[in-house]
Amino acid sequence: MRPIRPLCCFVAAVLAAIAGCSHPVKTAPEMDASELLALFQERQHVDAKNFVEMDLGRFRVTHKLASGEGQLYVQFHLFGILPQQRQTRLTQLWPQYEKRVRDAVLSLTQRTETEHLSDPSLTFFKEEVAATVNRVLQERLLVDVAFSDFSTDREAGVPWSVPAGESKPAGGGHGGGHGH
Repeated sequence: MRPIRPLCCFVAAVLAAIAGCSHPVKTAPEMDASELLALFQERQHVDAKNFVEMDLGRFRVTHKLASGEGQLYVQFHLFGILPQQRQTRLTQLWPQYEKRVRDAVLSLTQRTETEHLSDPSLTFFKEEVAATVNRVLQERLLVDVAFSDFSTDREAGVPWSVPAGESKPAGGGHGGGHGH
């Protein structure tokens, strides 16, 4: 028979994760087992109908390679994945936090190990981006992120890879004219 107390803690963690309570957001290594399980279960349902994508902007970042091997130019279009019921809250917070989120994502991309940026699944980087955005927002609103047009190039002059009909963002390639 399992003890009641740990089960209550687990249920509380799951309910907190689902409700999107505004406790400080932790990175994966800082979470205990019940928090990780709750986050994992929440992400398992990302493809459900009640999840939406929110455009978080285009990014173009210079990433220095280890041991002076030059730089990598990383570009992507970032989308937050969140439960539909949290979309209104994110829409309310976004104008206030957009520049801080952009700065945090740019900084994260610059300091992430090259192997994580080169991983075809981008699993680690996606988790870190979602945690970073939630940390800046001071609420766990995103359950995941998605990238479109993710690329890494060694040449600075590589143009934005955008679908036909879209144009390059204003502001020197950092998207939305916000520059950095």
